[in-house]
Amino acid sequence: MYSGKKGLRCRVCTGCGLCPGVTPEGSAAGKIHVLAEEAIENRYLSAENTGKSSGNGGDGSSDSRNCGRRLAVADVGTTTIAMLLYNAAGTVTERYAAVNPQTVFGADVISRIHAAEDTGKAEELRRLVTGVLEQGLTRFQKHLSGGESMQLVLAANTTMTYLLMGWDTSELGCAPFRASRISVAETVISGVPCFVFPGQSAFVGGDITAGMLACGMAEREEMTLLVDLGTNGELALGNRDRRIACATAAGPAFEGGVNRGIWGADMVHFLAVLRREGLLDETGLLEEPYFERGIRIGNVTVTQEAVRSVQLAKAAIAAGIEILLEKYGLHANQVERVVLAGGFGYYLNPEDAAEIGLLPEELAKRAVAGGNTALLGAKLAGAELVGCEDGQIAVMRRLEILKEGTECVNLAEEADFGERYMRRMKLKKE
Repeated sequence: MYSGKKGLRCRVCTGCGLCPGVTPEGSAAGKIHVLAEEAIENRYLSAENTGKSSGNGGDGSSDSRNCGRRLAVADVGTTTIAMLLYNAAGTVTERYAAVNPQTVFGADVISRIHAAEDTGKAEELRRLVTGVLEQGLTRFQKHLSGGESMQLVLAANTTMTYLLMGWDTSELGCAPFRASRISVAETVISGVPCFVFPGQSAFVGGDITAGMLACGMAEREEMTLLVDLGTNGELALGNRDRRIACATAAGPAFEGGVNRGIWGADMVHFLAVLRREGLLDETGLLEEPYFERGIRIGNVTVTQEAVRSVQLAKAAIAAGIEILLEKYGLHANQVERVVLAGGFGYYLNPEDAAEIGLLPEELAKRAVAGGNTALLGAKLAGAELVGCEDGQIAVMRRLEILKEGTECVNLAEEADFGERYMRRMKLKKE
């Protein structure tokens, strides 16, 4: 569970991403940067801070109509589920995080899509995730005053959304991997109305839509790269004029991986240290005598198998970034901000990422930690939903603009992706 203390590890890490968005001190990113602080000043939150709403076009002239509704937000990930409850001032009053119990059907979305081919298992998958959300909402209910109600805003990847809503996932698991249901959805969980973020494609889901909203990518001229590394590695590049997004199969390497309980940022750091010390070559081989038994760093043993797991994941991410930059017609030094999302980004030292080729050096120098951008985006949308009478119309319009200007790239259809992937397997600076 999240300890609530900046820079301090939770006793038991679930990879929930609830850590606030702070770049570690001493990293290549320079000064401390809190993405959430930018958002607090953003017009989306005017409904919380002033009792006015920007839902009428941003001039804040509409009266607040929250009617005693409290905002709850949820990020339903493949591996973890994280939830927050806000008061009227936009302050977190309660949080809830849990491992996604759907992992009993497999660690990745493909495994769960295949499991959902069985109607009974599909219902069980839906029941499991709904059960966690109900537990969180039950905890949140204890913080409501008499007459208060809740509005839940939820962001999830496309497969998690399909499973939550009880939709047929078969189209997500076979070529051409198209998703026919990626619009805004609504449901009710434990009597609480739930607004579900729209996705972009079969593999770029509502969590990335929320992340792009949090980064202001539909409004800012600044060229931004959003990097969300989890079981599914998702990337979005662009600004208010144009955006491109894609997803890569990072696997579990950044969320525990082979060395269970050792999270991605730590593994990246360990590999960077081994490279600097000359104990790991650029092909990913540990020097003798460590190849067979692994090497002890502090209280952690880094094995050859763990190195390969991270190497495979980092190659997919690096190749994806390369393709997005090329399609956009940009060089890495033209990207002005790189937002590293989630718990991975909170602890990742960008210099370590550059050392093993996860990020080009030019991007590592511009990296900032964004915290859980899916939750932050849900908060921004939710502030309008509960803050004004026509809030839903305003949110729908904003999300539609974001979606219309975003192109999704299927890396599997890129003829040279395999070649780029193999080239990016090398653990060296780019």
